[in-house]
Order: sequence, then structure tokens, then C-alpha cells
Amino acid sequence: MRISSLSLRLRLTLLMALILTIACISLMAASIYAARVVYVLPQPVPEFGIEAGRGGELLPVPIPPVPVPVPPVPVSTEQQIDFASIGFLCAMLIIAIGTGITYLVAGKALKPVTDLSTEIEKIDEHNLYRQVQVPPSKDEVARLSLSFNRMIHKLEKAFLAHKHFSANAAHELRTPLAAMMARIEVVQLGDPPTLEEYEEALDDTRKNAERLSTLIQDLLKMNADMNRAACGTFAAKELFQTILSELGGELLSKNIRIEARLEDVSLYGERNLLHRAFSNLLHNAIKYNKPNGSIRITAVHHSDTTQITIADTGIGIPEDHLDKIFEPFYCVDKSRSRELGGSGLGLSISKAVIAKHGGEIQVQSETGVATAFSIQLPNARSIP
Repeated sequence: MRISSLSLRLRLTLLMALILTIACISLMAASIYAARVVYVLPQPVPEFGIEAGRGGELLPVPIPPVPVPVPPVPVSTEQQIDFASIGFLCAMLIIAIGTGITYLVAGKALKPVTDLSTEIEKIDEHNLYRQVQVPPSKDEVARLSLSFNRMIHKLEKAFLAHKHFSANAAHELRTPLAAMMARIEVVQLGDPPTLEEYEEALDDTRKNAERLSTLIQDLLKMNADMNRAACGTFAAKELFQTILSELGGELLSKNIRIEARLEDVSLYGERNLLHRAFSNLLHNAIKYNKPNGSIRITAVHHSDTTQITIADTGIGIPEDHLDKIFEPFYCVDKSRSRELGGSGLGLSISKAVIAKHGGEIQVQSETGVATAFSIQLPNARSIP
């Protein structure tokens, strides 16, 4: 049987038994050695003095010993064996009693862990988000219980977000398909359609198919991994000029004025992904801006990061929606977003791209006044 297969309680007991055995054997050996040295004493050697004889010569004369206590009788071999046997028996008794006490104390000390394990075993698919009871103590078990509850809370949020995302994705995918099916059924059920009705039906079907294709591409880009080999350094001014030229028609339709301060600022990352992220932000800044409004784009280079700010004079975002706008398919005003052609994935894609580059995105807004997105991107030497 492997030691690792034993319970923690038994492993602690065996460890303590080993420590007691080593300590008792060492103490017993030291006691036997000390007893032999102390009780086997050397015999006293007589001392001699010097005095003059009859002929004048010097002769040794024994000096009478000073009265001393009678030394103890040396211990016999039988007594030594008896002493060692009694010491060995006492050591075995101490080891046995110490092991038993250790087993009981370990069981009591590990009871909170056993209770926690029992509670965790009761969690299944029917009560996946159940919190375990935190013991009143401030020890490691209490911290482990708190950590487990925090993990369960994070899992709950992740599962709910996934469930919400799946439901919204199914709805968004089903809507254009349902519209196409309905349009086709209208053409088939009526009188023989005219050429104009065919053209209207095909045009409506094409628009819904384009919307469906765009939605699928957005979903794929949200989960696309960053290609490290495609990362490089490029000028921020060139990137934003390309994006603004693509959005030129939208800018002219609302007469939006652009103010850009991007000189001598470089960005590092995968250009195509960052192009999509900033394009989504600028598209929203135009779409939700006021006629004759303005958009300000600034970039500041720091030692480890580059900060890009995109601020507009648009309708703003209510404060209670600021922490939700980056969720997939989330729209502050669903009817207005649908009217303007939004699917609710633009900001989610932007945040995912920025996160893949090791950066952060934050938003500040005042309803009816302005909205500003601030993006922090690591430089080439600090990107993870």
C-alpha cells in the first residue's frame, strides 16, 4: 500500500509515530550510555610522599588517604540488561500511547476539513451554485471555504453569461432566418408574383443574409486567437487614417468633424485585429453621435503602455449601463440599435481584442453630453 493512498489523518499519525520512535530510541541509548559511564567508577590510586631515612637517604612513604565516602559498587552485566529492557519497554509504551493520542488529536483537528469535503461531495448538477458553510475560525480551513465560495460564485457568473450568450446568439441568428423564410412564404402563397415582387423579395433576402453573415463573422472574431507571428509595430496615425477613410460616408452623412492627435505614436500588436477593434469604437462614435458633432482621437505614449482615447459628443450612455455595454449582444436601446443596424457585438469584439493584446479598455460617459473610451495597450517589450 502506498503512503499517498492513506488518509491525511493516518499519514499524520504514522509521521508522529516515526518521530516518537526516533526520539525514544535516541533517549534510551543516551540513558544507557550515561548509566554505564556514571556507575562504573575507577579504583582510587594510593599517593606517596618523601622523607629522610637513617642514613640520610630519601625514601618514599605512602600518605594515608583522606577519608572519603565509599564509592558505589559497579553495576553488573545483569543489571545493565535489566535497565535496557525496562527502558525499551517504556519507550514502546510511550510510542504506542503517543501514536494513539496523535490519531485522536489529528481526527479532531481535521474534522473541519472532513466536514468541508462532505459538503463539497453533496454539490451536483442540481445545486451547482451552492455555497459551503464557512467555519467561525480564522484558520486555513476557513480561508479554503471562502476561496471555494468565491470560485463557485465566479463559475455561476460564467455559466449564466454563457447561457445568456447562447440564448442571445440563437435569437440573433434566428431573426434573419425567420425574416427570409417569411418573405419567401409570402411570395409563394400569393398570386403569381410580378418581377418587382421577386426583386423586392430577393433584395430583402440578400440584406438578411448579409446581416447573418456579418453576425457569424463577428462571433468568429470574438473567439479568434491572436497570431503572435503577425504582431508588429506600426504608426497609429496610419491605422486611424485607414479606418476613417472606410467610414468616410458615415462621417459625411452626419457632418462629423474629426480631431486627431496621433503624431509620432506607434502601436504594437496584430494590425488586423486592432483595426477591427478601433473601427468598431469609431463606428459607434459616429452612429450614436449628434449631427454636426465631433470626435476627438488622441494617443499618449508612456514608458510601458500607449493610451488611446476616442471621445465623441454623442447621446451618451446611462450610468447604470456602463458596466454592461461590453457584454455580447447587449444594447442600451434595442429598438434604436436595431434601427441603426447594430447587433450588440461591436464593443464585445473590441474588448476581446484589447484583452488578447494584454490591454484594458474603460469608458466614461455623461448622458446627452459625451462618451470617451480609453484604451491602454502594452508596448512591444512589455506585451505578454
